[in-house]
Amino acid sequence: MKKIAQGLGLIMVAALVSGCLDSSSSGDSIGSHGEGGGFVWKPRSESDGRLVALLPPQYRGNVRSAHIANSNGGVIEQGRFAGDVHNGRRPHYRFTQHGSAYGSNIYLVADLIEGGTVHWPIPHGAQRQEY
Repeated sequence: MKKIAQGLGLIMVAALVSGCLDSSSSGDSIGSHGEGGGFVWKPRSESDGRLVALLPPQYRGNVRSAHIANSNGGVIEQGRFAGDVHNGRRPHYRFTQHGSAYGSNIYLVADLIEGGTVHWPIPHGAQRQEY
């Protein structure tokens, strides 16, 4: 049992160092890496030139909200849910600026209805990212 606890402690430290957990005083987490198969970070949408993020279809009906987080897990901007019936029935979240305005080494974070969060790393906000 002691070895399991030590192993879990090492996993938590590794996650903190790699940026998978927020190190701010709030203690909030950006969660584990979200599933692939449909995630798209689209820096400039055709409709308004602003960022739109599409989550994989398996998250349809399972996400309470989505936001952009900085490298420390702090919230940069909360997204606006824009539907989940287009583009393969994927949840769409729209933001007020184009992707490049959010910088680099950021995360798109989804807060799940049943609790917890998942994230997708975005190395460069100005570039399209797919998982």
